[in-house]
Amino acid sequence: MKTILIVEDDESTRTFLTLAIEQETPYQVLYATTSVRALEIVKQIKPHLFILDYLLPDMNGIALYDHLHALEGLEAVPAIILTAANLERLQEELQQRHLLSLAKPFDLDTLLETIAFALTVFRQIAEIDR
Repeated sequence: MKTILIVEDDESTRTFLTLAIEQETPYQVLYATTSVRALEIVKQIKPHLFILDYLLPDMNGIALYDHLHALEGLEAVPAIILTAANLERLQEELQQRHLLSLAKPFDLDTLLETIAFALTVFRQIAEIDR
């Protein structure tokens, strides 16, 4: 099963992401509203992509990615960080980890292009770095 894990605490953003992905891609969406729940989910299912909100209630999205990426079998799973924060401030951290980012608000076309890019190019880069 092709799966994307969304970790987003804002219900409207999560709903938009879920509908867009399930209607426009062959991927099924799983979601969590906290980092703790995301870590529980990946014990059972290995997603093909993570979409992580930067400002989660219990951990920031980059720190969550570090935890997920350290788990066996998830080392090459690409991620997209969603943020309303200043992206310039985060660029170094994102680049070091080969993370893509989307600034909120974003549109459907940008979302789908970023997902496609993450699932092809960034997955290949992550596999090479292993």
